[in-house]
Amino acid sequence: MFNSGVVILAAVAVALCAPKAKRLHILADLKRQHPQPDGRIVGGDDANIENYPYQLSLLYHGDHMCGASIIAPKWAVTAAHCTDGISAKNFKVRAGSTYHETGGQLIKVKHVHQHPGFDMSDMDFDISILELQENIKYTNKSSPIKLVDADQRAASGAIATVTGWGLLDQEDKLLPSHLQVVKVPVVSVEECEKVYGPFRITDRMLCAGFTEGGRDSCQGDSGGPLVLDGKLAGVVSWGYGCAVPKIPGVYTDVATLRDFVADITKI
Repeated sequence: MFNSGVVILAAVAVALCAPKAKRLHILADLKRQHPQPDGRIVGGDDANIENYPYQLSLLYHGDHMCGASIIAPKWAVTAAHCTDGISAKNFKVRAGSTYHETGGQLIKVKHVHQHPGFDMSDMDFDISILELQENIKYTNKSSPIKLVDADQRAASGAIATVTGWGLLDQEDKLLPSHLQVVKVPVVSVEECEKVYGPFRITDRMLCAGFTEGGRDSCQGDSGGPLVLDGKLAGVVSWGYGCAVPKIPGVYTDVATLRDFVADITKI
């Protein structure tokens, strides 16, 4: 669930996100490509919402488009590339369900607070805050996750947990109904830049994934949580391919954007 290349989270989302990048065999070619939004979990396991009650499905006209995370009764965090150019009236979130198409609570999005620095061309500042029209009812299936502190940067080698309803394989066409989970190690910026090139990985990004590949996030997982030590440390953002060996996924680093979140939510 960790890796890159946005695919189409739902048929309706085709026009909203760039197509997922094809698997590239020459790393030099990777460095010339534009970042592609991520969207799925590859190599993961079925998960129950009771174990990840902060997980939300962000729906566009009723169809799952991205993941999101509960941080307060009326606030959620997702990726800016999931909301870019779209009015809040087109979105709802589903809370408290293991399945993205049924169950739980459906709540309309009142306002999208997208980071003003976000640019799809480089995927920097890839974060949006969702303000909901009504409170999420806290239960054992829907409750908030704490945010990392501003100075709490992810350590290389730390094992992170990623959840979502993204594609199970980069060749798949349909999203799984059942929530998925995968654990992946954080990769140093230095190692990540060897893949994506210098200056592509900014201070607002962190990388994670296995050297051997096989487990990652992908299309449909975009905007979902990367959790370290029980706190929201990352947001599924972009990458190339999904679970491809030696190509980690890239996440928005929440620690570096805590001031943005706090200014809007007071959290």
